[in-house]
Amino acid sequence: MTKSFKPKQIQRIFIANRGEIASRIVKTARKMGITTIGLTTQMDNWCDADEKSFLQGHTLAETYLNIDAIIELASAFKADAIHPGYGFLSENHTFAKAVEDAGMIFIGPSHQAIHQMGNKLNARGIAQRLKIPITPSISGSANEVLENISKLNFPIVVKAAAGGGGKGMYKVNQPEKLPEIIARASREAVSYFGNETVYAEQYLEEPRHIEVQILGDQHHNYIHLFERECSIQRRYQKIIEEAPSTFLTEELRKTLTNDAIKLCKEIGYYNAGTIEFLVDNKGNHYFLEMNTRIQVEHPVTEEITGVDIVEQQIRIAEGLPLQIKQDDISFNGHAIECRIYAEDAGNNFSPAPGQLYEVNWPKQELARTDTWIEKPVEIKPDFDPMMAKIITHGKNREEAIRKNIAALNNTAVLGITNNIHYLSEVLKSEAFIKGETTTGFCNNFFYTKPQSPDEKAIAAAALLHILRPNQTKNQSTWQKIGYFRLQQNISFSINQQLYQIQWQDVDDILKIEVNGQSSIEIRDINDDHKKISFFSDKKQLQFNSTELPDGSFILRYEASQLHVIPSWILPNKQDCARKKSTNLNFGNTLTAPIPGKITDIKVAEGDMIRAGDTLAILEAMKMENLLKATHDGVIEKIRTLPGTQVKANEVIMELKL
Repeated sequence: MTKSFKPKQIQRIFIANRGEIASRIVKTARKMGITTIGLTTQMDNWCDADEKSFLQGHTLAETYLNIDAIIELASAFKADAIHPGYGFLSENHTFAKAVEDAGMIFIGPSHQAIHQMGNKLNARGIAQRLKIPITPSISGSANEVLENISKLNFPIVVKAAAGGGGKGMYKVNQPEKLPEIIARASREAVSYFGNETVYAEQYLEEPRHIEVQILGDQHHNYIHLFERECSIQRRYQKIIEEAPSTFLTEELRKTLTNDAIKLCKEIGYYNAGTIEFLVDNKGNHYFLEMNTRIQVEHPVTEEITGVDIVEQQIRIAEGLPLQIKQDDISFNGHAIECRIYAEDAGNNFSPAPGQLYEVNWPKQELARTDTWIEKPVEIKPDFDPMMAKIITHGKNREEAIRKNIAALNNTAVLGITNNIHYLSEVLKSEAFIKGETTTGFCNNFFYTKPQSPDEKAIAAAALLHILRPNQTKNQSTWQKIGYFRLQQNISFSINQQLYQIQWQDVDDILKIEVNGQSSIEIRDINDDHKKISFFSDKKQLQFNSTELPDGSFILRYEASQLHVIPSWILPNKQDCARKKSTNLNFGNTLTAPIPGKITDIKVAEGDMIRAGDTLAILEAMKMENLLKATHDGVIEKIRTLPGTQVKANEVIMELKL
């Protein structure tokens, strides 16, 4: 399992990944004087590495999961090592072996270790042999799982054996749902990990998810960097992580870290690895899985220990012994990480791909931001929707929370729906502040979307932006809008809803009539280029505004984003109204809510359907989205076949209600 060769200095690293983790690897490699080669594709042309490679292909299978093509490309660029990051091929033992066979260094564990621990079923067997507690489970083929499921009590959880990151993982409450869930989990497992094997295990109600960060070298030296708590999850995927855990006693911390190192020693593991446990409210712990790669949430460990985990990965891969001893490690203060996703937290966290027009991250002195986005970019449905991680460190948990809330308040992602407001509300909640964090937190957390101001106030802000003259900033707003003296009118759309506006200035009060039905009076207008504020009904309202390349613009009020299209670039009004109707009402069609690929059609023409029936499955942003009927009816016409890429609002099938 271990290697016996002299240390070899790494000079050129090929990064077989993309986005945030690729950027993170580049940062440390540059600090170490190592050249990096980034991987780009037709789906994703972004790269901040020193050199840029290109891989032909339109799917993940043709690009980021294409072992032969990646090896060939890395060799062509004369890389002497490959860093897999997380996800994609990072826990694929065939890939690790192919890298080694090609004469390059795999920056991670041996392919044998990945084979043993990267597969959850194998890992559970090793843990059981070492007398580390595990939850009861059923494994085998899909039929074998179904035949033996009576050995477990419902609810259970179905998991992809080769998976991670919450992909291919589903809770099942009733036995009759199991065949469908197993099939769905298998599809996701093949799509994201190239292995369709799934298994079922006993579901623990609302435990804590606590993991131990391990470093091991090729000379049998092992240390731990304490634990992280990752209990705040949706769809079994972490969204808030912190270190250390407030729940662990020193005795339980010692038990978890000892078990983690015991597992690594058993298989001669080296490089960075994470042993994950579930801990119930009585302090009983159960081995969950081992991630044989760097974790998304590694920054919180770096913040409390001062250890650069990516640097340690590279040094270990070079064959160097660990320079850090266990006694050298202590945790300093507390760290919290929030993951920024392109998703709608108010709509079951559904993915929300689209065009991102402007980003503003918090200042470095307030928070660490790990991201790949610094300018306008399209967030595509082909990939996981994570855009950034906001990490704060404080002398204690209270300070880390306070800083992260402030950092989120100073973060702006304009153009697409995101979870920033949701994360902030979680951090402010009494349960989180008290440390009452379990894996059931998000299911129990009552989230209310922020309320937008009255539509008349929104229309007023849009009007002020449209009529903003291109004059010097030194002029007062009233000087700028002196031509308001005569009654005028204009039309525009806000989030695809049409508005007809008339206005008139009377004694420094702007009177605005909206759609000929209601009116608003505003005064004390301030305009400092990107911010518009005014008073209405004795209340001050402030909007941020961002110009878009096509002449439209985005107004932001707190967590609400409003896309405004002025009349001169507005499409045909009837088309706009029809599009809005299609977006808001199910009507006689089933449409794609977001761009993606139709992986399955569950009905045939002429089938009778009932409200709640799954009609089609749309794959987007590394997850399956079930498209369901909202009314009873009959399928009249199916317009899309499985495997077809669809755009947002594209009609998939026609229905007769």
